[in-house]
Amino acid sequence: MPKAEELYRRAQEAHRAGRHLSARRLLDRAGSLSNEPDLTGRIELSLAYVESETGSPESGMMRCLAALDLEGTSSSTRGLIWSQLALLRMRSGDTNGAFHDFERAVSLLHEEPEHLGRALLNRGDLHLRVSNVEAAAADLAAAAHQFQIAAMPEQAAKAEHNLGYARLLAGDLVGALSTMEEAAVVLMPISPVSRAVCEQDRAEVLLAAGRPREAARALRAAATAYGAQRLRRFQAECEYVLAQTLLREDPQQARVMARRSSRRFASHGSPVWSARAEALAIAAEIGAGRHSHTLLARADGLVEELRNEGLGTEADQLSLVAARLAQSLGDLAGARTRLRKVRLSPESSIPLRLLRQEVRADLAQAQHRPTQARREITQGLTELHYWQSSFGSLDLQSTLVGHGRDLATRGLDSALDDGGSELVYEWSERARALVGRVAPVRPPRDEQIAADLAALRQLENGDPRRGELAERIARHSWAAPGGGEVGEPAPFDELLAGLGDAALVAYVVRPGRMAALVATSDGATVVPLGDGDGLRNRLDAVAADLDMAASRTEGPLAGVIRASLHRSLARVSAELVDPVLPLVGDRRLVLTPSGSLAGTPWSLLPGFVGRPLTIPPSATHWTRNRATASGGRRVGLVAGPRVDRAAEEVSRAAEAWPGAEVLTGRDANARRVAALAERVDVLHLAGHGRHSGEHPLFSGVELSDGAWFGYDIDALAHTPETVVLSACELGRVSVRSGEEAVGMTAAWLHAGARHVLSSPALVADHVACEALARWHALVAGGAAPAVALAEVGTEVPNGAPLPFLCFGAGW
Repeated sequence: MPKAEELYRRAQEAHRAGRHLSARRLLDRAGSLSNEPDLTGRIELSLAYVESETGSPESGMMRCLAALDLEGTSSSTRGLIWSQLALLRMRSGDTNGAFHDFERAVSLLHEEPEHLGRALLNRGDLHLRVSNVEAAAADLAAAAHQFQIAAMPEQAAKAEHNLGYARLLAGDLVGALSTMEEAAVVLMPISPVSRAVCEQDRAEVLLAAGRPREAARALRAAATAYGAQRLRRFQAECEYVLAQTLLREDPQQARVMARRSSRRFASHGSPVWSARAEALAIAAEIGAGRHSHTLLARADGLVEELRNEGLGTEADQLSLVAARLAQSLGDLAGARTRLRKVRLSPESSIPLRLLRQEVRADLAQAQHRPTQARREITQGLTELHYWQSSFGSLDLQSTLVGHGRDLATRGLDSALDDGGSELVYEWSERARALVGRVAPVRPPRDEQIAADLAALRQLENGDPRRGELAERIARHSWAAPGGGEVGEPAPFDELLAGLGDAALVAYVVRPGRMAALVATSDGATVVPLGDGDGLRNRLDAVAADLDMAASRTEGPLAGVIRASLHRSLARVSAELVDPVLPLVGDRRLVLTPSGSLAGTPWSLLPGFVGRPLTIPPSATHWTRNRATASGGRRVGLVAGPRVDRAAEEVSRAAEAWPGAEVLTGRDANARRVAALAERVDVLHLAGHGRHSGEHPLFSGVELSDGAWFGYDIDALAHTPETVVLSACELGRVSVRSGEEAVGMTAAWLHAGARHVLSSPALVADHVACEALARWHALVAGGAAPAVALAEVGTEVPNGAPLPFLCFGAGW
């Protein structure tokens, strides 16, 4: 017959494997056989945990208290019991009681590194839950050290993983992700549950980074894994985080998830956690548009309950949402009172600080103080920009702007309501160029990213390893440090003075209304453009016709397609171009389109055909970069494989440039192209291109050894001044968070290119070959890139469309 010690050991193994019922049976047998106080005490605390996990936390706590009354137990065993009791109190929501019990446990376990590590790990988690990040980090670092002493690498990894979560709460996304990923190497293979925990916390990093869709996918997978193991509390926590993830984009679904989480917590004996989830459900109801005094009263009651439990962050969030609800109900005084109770610090999360500025701005607007509202919005965006500036990754910067989307659009709407041209200019700049205001930093070459990109080039499309490798590259790129510098929009007077013979047309598109700010050296006017209803569909029709026109250049169908294209272009031009032409005259154009106009072939729109135009990320970008040309004449041209006239295109273009370097065939590989790009002023890439919609910086041009990606650009020690992307799709962009356009073109501009030629649609090979050879001849003769492109556009034979655009500062 097995002895008590053996049964206890087997019970521990069953418990670690998640077989709680088996563990319970083994522990009951061990307890009936034990006559040694320390072993009995440890059996009792294990039983307490199993009872709690299987739905009876109160019973588990009572068992711990009874075990503390056992005579003859050692100090270390008593320390373990206090630690277990603290954990159960923590899970039931008794924060103060848990801290008290952890203090006793830590004082008794100083000679047992394994058990001291567990107590510190759990206390660190408790500090995290009440947003005491500094204390949490100290406990978690100490826990990792104790586990290392005890030669327990898995437990040390758990402590490191949670330390990463502490860094997340402190706003250090890069530190959080790198710490979690190092720990995940050890933790994820342990079990499906361990993998789910890693995925859940990683999803919170993704959410903080402005990637709610990716975060939601990871959370749903984690919740499914918990459910399969019948770990209802873990499942409830995961559903709680998923509700947070969905709160802004899909408040109805967030409410469903939060209510489900609340019910699970309640049935598991965790009333405080149930209240947290209920608070989130109320916030989702309000976000979904439900307004009632009953709902406001429920929110106020929960705010007080959360504050009494020490959950200040959750209380502040709900109080801000309640203030917004009070305002919508006409109770402005009540909204102000609730706002005054919110006391945020610089350590508070960016989303919470931005929510406060949104509510303040809404309240000021309701009090007919638009200037104050815009001041609140500006403060919030400034906080976001300084956070963004700590990161050097374009990918991360462009997703972080999602946190400021609602603030920026509030400012833009306020400016449009005012109608003043200077105010519309300021807010069109603030709303559209959130990344552009962060000073770019050239990151040092990262050998790991370079190696991973080389490996990715070798994998075929459809290879399951591509997704994992691409994700690793993206996350690793986040570690690039930022410069901490943030710029302001160029002063309006400076813009006007610098326009000369050009005009700025800044298109602003908001739900239900469009406008264009037209500015010249003589002044500025805001031109209404209607409601924009159906414009996106008309632009999509243009894009489809352009792609068809590129693939059908001859035969009877070609004429039909071109006729359809001309009709589509005329309809779009009637909305976007005709109203501004009287103010523009025959001037050159600086266009700054709203994100919803991404992909518009501006150079083909009647009224703009043959006119030099350049499309910078913002008017400020053009103002700062228009006079920085180096006049360099080092030229490199590259022809990728499987494009019939690519080699001819680059050889003909090279004729305009004495000493130009040309790479074709096997020589057109990633290593040689990168080296070429680093030593030239003009780089021309001709080849097949692919735009990756979900991960724009994995857009690339095909070379002899695979794709050359947007991420490869950051590895360059020097960026060419002029880049020509003669590759289908590489002028396309993905629009993030309403206004932030990201793709290969944006990657080059972010890296320091002054101007980039690319097309938002397919271009027939022979058209590109002829037109770009002529363009190089004009630029070599001294023409500015945008001016040369305008001239070339009027010379294309047979009326074939040439949708190339000049991005950046084209003159």
